[in-house]
Amino acid sequence: MMHNLSDKKGPFLCRLSLLVVLLSAVIVLTLLVETGKTGAFDAFFIGMVQFNKSRALQVLMQGLTALGTEYGVIVLLIMISAWLWRRRAYPELLMYLGIALAGFVTEVSVKILVHRARPVSWLGLTADGYSYPSGHAIMTFILAAGLVLVLRRLGMSRWWKTAILLCLAAGVGISRVYLGVHWPTDVLGSWLMGSVIISTKRWS
Repeated sequence: MMHNLSDKKGPFLCRLSLLVVLLSAVIVLTLLVETGKTGAFDAFFIGMVQFNKSRALQVLMQGLTALGTEYGVIVLLIMISAWLWRRRAYPELLMYLGIALAGFVTEVSVKILVHRARPVSWLGLTADGYSYPSGHAIMTFILAAGLVLVLRRLGMSRWWKTAILLCLAAGVGISRVYLGVHWPTDVLGSWLMGSVIISTKRWS
């Protein structure tokens, strides 16, 4: 009996530690953003992301960023939800919808709290709302990482599926910086917040 308890305690403490670390990172980054102390970090990574500018790369980035629009997210959510419904994977469907809702609520709440202004796009693009966090980045990360959890629960997880999903989510976040409508810390904060949500759902 004691042996079984110790076996369960180890993974629980690891997950709890990870959650604490992620939450701490979100809080620290948000405070730095709100106090305007991320300028050097943002400038460095903007230079890295926008170093090679070309028409082909611009088209690619605009295609990636389209995945994270409101319409893109809704279409993806409907498609994945319909697939889970047809498989009668109702617990996984509820979990996935819960993850998506948590991501949306987090995005809206933090944007209202921080109300950070967007950068000036080198392409002259404009975007509505505040900058931190990136709605595109947090929602695509949530949908991708949430699908990874769902596939794992259904016994359909493969490393290459995980890699493709996370690379697509990363591409959307990078595209927002490349197009000049978000600061790098907007995207980083989005990924951290998404990781917190996914970490809590792993316990359910």
